[in-house]
Amino acid sequence: MPSGPVIALGAALILLVLAAVGVAVRMGRRSNRADRQPVYVINDAIDHAVEHLDPEVLDRIRRAGAQRIIEWSVHYLQGLAVPARRRRGLRVVAGGEGNAIEYIRGELAERGYDYTPSDIAAVLAGEATYLAGIGAMGERVEEGNPV
Repeated sequence: MPSGPVIALGAALILLVLAAVGVAVRMGRRSNRADRQPVYVINDAIDHAVEHLDPEVLDRIRRAGAQRIIEWSVHYLQGLAVPARRRRGLRVVAGGEGNAIEYIRGELAERGYDYTPSDIAAVLAGEATYLAGIGAMGERVEEGNPV
């Protein structure tokens, strides 16, 4: 028959194994959850948008222009995240819309950059395909349908 210290050692070993299994299960769940979460990387979004731009647009705005547009797009969308603005009926539209394009164009104009609305829209469309590619977009909502 095993002595007291051997039983205690066995019980401690079993508890240690159970604790390790519990930690492994929790880490696996976190890892699976993290794998499913879209991760927006601004440099990847810029690269994607630039790769999908019409060559004439890219000649006009260059990569630096696409970067400026996307950075101001992010700033605009962050502003829409403010609860008071959502209550006023503003909505988030991936790929840009009139208000987003005018906001971005105005901010860039204040800094000496003059991009056409169509150039801005082209960059935002590329950013939208990046968002779709990483799984960050939900179902399309038709005009007038509640979100």
